[in-house]
Amino acid sequence: MMKSIKKLFSRKKNSHKSIDTASSAGGCDTSASEEQGRCETANEKVVRAYVQKLNDHDMDGARELVADGCRCIFTKADNMELGFNEMAAEVANMFDAFPDFNFRYDSSIDERRSDGVVIWSDFVPNGHHTGKPYGFGPCPAIEASGKYVENSPETLYFHVNEQGKICKLVAECEGEMAGPPGIYTQIGGFPLM
Repeated sequence: MMKSIKKLFSRKKNSHKSIDTASSAGGCDTSASEEQGRCETANEKVVRAYVQKLNDHDMDGARELVADGCRCIFTKADNMELGFNEMAAEVANMFDAFPDFNFRYDSSIDERRSDGVVIWSDFVPNGHHTGKPYGFGPCPAIEASGKYVENSPETLYFHVNEQGKICKLVAECEGEMAGPPGIYTQIGGFPLM
């Protein structure tokens, strides 16, 4: 059943590792990141602001930090690729169903690279299903039961362009519970899996 769901939502598939970004990670900002004990680059600040907007459920604010044509790639779903607006619509549905939905993280930005890619690991999407019924794509919506969901940790690769906008986001997850299908499964969807 999961394969048929993936097919319904499949988009152009690319290997994120083969796509080049022509941007630099930017110079070190003068304000130090106390969590890291080092200064934070301009690209890291953009990524941190984006994640804060998501955790504040501010999709309009998050959209301001994203370049036109931004693509979101989910490696767990066979490199399913969505446009930012498609991904934002699904995230907004999760916010409606899980009013406390957020991305918890145990570490800050772990690594930076000279090609404009900011890597942030140990993201854990989580929340309580206390809002609207939630259905993933064409699957039937499931009534809220208060159930707590917690997806497997993800590593996110934020590609930031020279204009300081996120132009591509790649989400890698090693565990079984990943993305909207993982959330839907935890609230009782896909019972035959």
